[in-house]
Amino acid sequence: MIESAPVIQVLDESTVHLIAAGEVVDRPVSIVKELVENAIDAASSRITVEVSTAHGAISRIRITDDGVGIPSDQVSIAFLAHATSKIRTGDDLLSCRTLGFRGEALASIAAVSYVTMVTKPKESETAIRFRITGGEVVECAETGAPNGTSIMVEEVFFNTPARRKFLKSLQTEVTHITSLLESFACLYPGITFRYLVNGIEKYSTHGGSDLSDIFRALYPSEAGMMIPIRGEEGNTLVTGLISLPKLVKQNRQRFLIAVNGRLVQSPAMISAVKRAYGSLIPGNVWPVAVLMLEIPPAEVDANIHPTKREVRFSAERKILDLLVRTVRRALEDADLLDLPTEPDEDSQISLSDIPSPAPTPIRYGTMAAAPVARQVCEATLAGYRTTSRQLLQTRLQESVDEGLVRDERFPELFWIGQVGGTYIIASDKTGALFLIDQHAAHERVRYDKLKEQESLHLKTQELIAPVVLTLSPSEAGLIPSVLPVLSDEGFIIEPFGQDTWCVRGVPVVLGRYEDPETVREIIGTILSEDDGPVRLKEQVLRLVACRSAVKAGAVLTPEQGMDIITQLSQTADPWTCPHGRPTIISFSCQELSKMFKRV
Repeated sequence: MIESAPVIQVLDESTVHLIAAGEVVDRPVSIVKELVENAIDAASSRITVEVSTAHGAISRIRITDDGVGIPSDQVSIAFLAHATSKIRTGDDLLSCRTLGFRGEALASIAAVSYVTMVTKPKESETAIRFRITGGEVVECAETGAPNGTSIMVEEVFFNTPARRKFLKSLQTEVTHITSLLESFACLYPGITFRYLVNGIEKYSTHGGSDLSDIFRALYPSEAGMMIPIRGEEGNTLVTGLISLPKLVKQNRQRFLIAVNGRLVQSPAMISAVKRAYGSLIPGNVWPVAVLMLEIPPAEVDANIHPTKREVRFSAERKILDLLVRTVRRALEDADLLDLPTEPDEDSQISLSDIPSPAPTPIRYGTMAAAPVARQVCEATLAGYRTTSRQLLQTRLQESVDEGLVRDERFPELFWIGQVGGTYIIASDKTGALFLIDQHAAHERVRYDKLKEQESLHLKTQELIAPVVLTLSPSEAGLIPSVLPVLSDEGFIIEPFGQDTWCVRGVPVVLGRYEDPETVREIIGTILSEDDGPVRLKEQVLRLVACRSAVKAGAVLTPEQGMDIITQLSQTADPWTCPHGRPTIISFSCQELSKMFKRV
């Protein structure tokens, strides 16, 4: 039997709206983005965002502004697809400076939720209350209200239950909104933003502030490590803040790029900034940055995708080069010397530790640095104690260690020395040469020990002095969702006020003197991750292993070096660290002879 071809037909208007809404509104944060951008376009000086939750989901979103409002005879038109006051013809796209122009946001939001708008222009005596449900108008009447617009969105995706199933946890969805509003606050320091969740104010900013003030309010612990940038070429201007090399993140969550005030995603710009940092930061981390570019609208195409998060430039190479030069110049002008504030009382002072009378600040971009005083790594009492403690903590479970045996594939090695405070030099009975990365090797030992301790009850020790973490609102909002995983791994973390948490205990392998950056790094790494508990657990294990292992640069005694070699030989996979980097490389006598042209 031959099947007939399916009939082609035009979709009904309701289905068309649902499909279009899926391009613009895919989760609650998309609603907040579109409505806040509308409020900014309406010349608002104050914007309030209120989020309410119920039954494990976001139940209501309200955006209130004091902008120009919408005239009563245009309210219903505003909810029609492709209805906008921003442009009139296609030629207007070449000069449009507003965040919105496609006329899709209100229609898309109204297609998948219950929307109530109350709006009043300054020249009008009364406001209009307009209710629309699933694209159908329910109410349009006069009411009393202050100047501006208030939009309340309820029952999001009530008519598209499949979309609801793909939403992440409530905490994750709220954190996305929090992070977005932090971005808007940074990009528009002249606007007062107020953000509430279930009636509790998460933060508010003061309009008229500059970017540094906003950053200081949102991220107080990081503000002191940010430096301003400014670069200009022709009609293109770059301004913002970038972090000193000592402040980096494990993800791009705190890397903001705005083009003409619009938050965008641009891998090319991110690569340009990392290229400007060069070797100042590792390749697998990202600096903190707020980059604001002003470019003539005719040279930017923001009409690539309905969300307008992707843009194209007519002169991309020129813009990227300007970005690289601007960031490099800011780093060159900054003092990158990071001296300790107080000497360690356990440190053993040597002549090479005494600084010159007039130290020259470390500057980025010099072709060749002058010789510095410290040319040879020298052991200190404090460093010896730290390394001994770290090695001891991977031998805490004596009963377990007794059962460990050396991997037969692992050669029996003998200590020769250490180079650069980083690599152990060893040899075997055949005379082959072995180089061992001491940090990667001990990281593998730490990781295996953590995996080993998963079945043990005792893996937490209380800190002598609790560590208090002051976090950004988005970081603080994330902690409850990852707290079970952190607790399982041995962290004791308790709320300690607004956006503040107190760390009272850490995993045994971290030691008793851990600094706040370990927990901050763990939280920062998983901040934007939507993986399940198993994946988060693995991330925590790897980070704890890395931060608690013997560091590169630590001078070892022969006994400590052999201890690392012995412990590495007893691991299940001694050849790589948990991140996949090699721990040991070898050169046979024949290979060495070839290198020296002896054979």
